Amino acid sequence: MIRGDMDRLISNNGVNDPAVMEAMVVEYGAPVYRLALSILRDPADAQDAAQDTFMQAAAALHRYQVGTNFKAWLLKIAVNNCRMILRKRAARRTLQRAWESLTNLAPRQPGTEAQVMLDETRDELWSIVDSLDEKHRLVVVLRLAHELKVREISLVLGVNEKTVYTRLYDAFARLRVQIRMRPEFEHQWDEVQP
Repeated sequence: MIRGDMDRLISNNGVNDPAVMEAMVVEYGAPVYRLALSILRDPADAQDAAQDTFMQAAAALHRYQVGTNFKAWLLKIAVNNCRMILRKRAARRTLQRAWESLTNLAPRQPGTEAQVMLDETRDELWSIVDSLDEKHRLVVVLRLAHELKVREISLVLGVNEKTVYTRLYDAFARLRVQIRMRPEFEHQWDEVQP
């Protein structure tokens, strides 16, 4: 596609024409995917970022100013999607480290006594989770007990993904405070920082 062809197509057909969306995906599908892959280094995440880019571009096409650089406009959306995925990865790693820290507080030794201690520790940790208010407890339970992804949690709760991340972050901050206040976890928490 020659530079300006998307502008002409949008001008001639309007932003709601399916031909515009089709031309956008056909012309820029590969470059958007390559950009996402070069940033994310994961084919599945790159595919997600590319799909999100085209969905967002289609929804925002009415805000695109004909005569500016369409490719740059589209790639900016792609970069922002990649940044979001990178932030989600970092939050996921932090959440995973925090959960591992919480579940590793009890000794991992074979035998009945160790298993009883582990079960008691888990019960105590879940009682701390249960002390959270409902919106924070739900995201923790869905994420940790049911191993749902943030996208799935957002669908289940009917809130956007950013809200889920915010609630998870707040919930784990509250959990850290409560765990530090418990004498039975105090020494162990110092050794295992999330």
